[in-house]
Amino acid sequence: MSHACPVHLVATVNDPRNRLAALTQRQLPALLDLYCAVTLLCSQATSSETVALLRDLGAEVVYDDEEPDGHSYIGRKRRRALHLGLAADAERLQLCDFDRALHWMATYPHELTQIVAAIQGYDLLVLGRTSRAFKTHPPYQTCTERLVNYVFGLAYGQEMDITAGSRGFSRRAAAYLVDRSREMTVGVDAEWPLLLQRVPGMIIGYQVCEGLEFETADGFESEVEAAGGLAAWMETLSASPQRWAYRLRMAAEIAEAAARLSGQRT
Repeated sequence: MSHACPVHLVATVNDPRNRLAALTQRQLPALLDLYCAVTLLCSQATSSETVALLRDLGAEVVYDDEEPDGHSYIGRKRRRALHLGLAADAERLQLCDFDRALHWMATYPHELTQIVAAIQGYDLLVLGRTSRAFKTHPPYQTCTERLVNYVFGLAYGQEMDITAGSRGFSRRAAAYLVDRSREMTVGVDAEWPLLLQRVPGMIIGYQVCEGLEFETADGFESEVEAAGGLAAWMETLSASPQRWAYRLRMAAEIAEAAARLSGQRT
């Protein structure tokens, strides 16, 4: 796709141990070819080696020294990512977690190209997962996120997979959210569609994708090998009470945001 494409990728990066280096080397150039621009908002914990690599490959990199790291600040970070795209005069934006964007380009590049084209027809395009892609995630995600998506559907009037980490925006939708969004946490996953649903003329769509399958193993090859394969590694992850507690807290934040916005309807 040529750079006549008006979609600007804004992605959040958290890579403290430079585990995404090999995948970044292979796939970031393709992302730079697909989008008109790529802006990466790196967490404070992201390694200096990662930041240097991203810049060397040609991405616009912003080090996030304004917001603390952690899931309690995800909403603020995502608003800042949208703001960075708007400041770069983007007409259309796609927000995505960087590891997901890399994996998507590596595994389903034609689908990603189609999504970039589809974004141009909506003010908000919520990108969810196909049934197959959803099932690739560990149980501590699938169990909690099914509940979140159900609660969101009660508030919105249509159940969607809102926790996949990517969506597309028109400039006017992104500007509206930067101005009106108040959620500090990952609750923005529910807040943003519910806010835009109230705005007359906003065109909201939903599309499921194969490329939003579970991607984390791309950066953890040594751990997967040590565990005896991907299935054994996933089972080990899912046996961690800490991971379940973390995902339950995130699920509660999104569900509570949906409930608050639902209660504010007139």
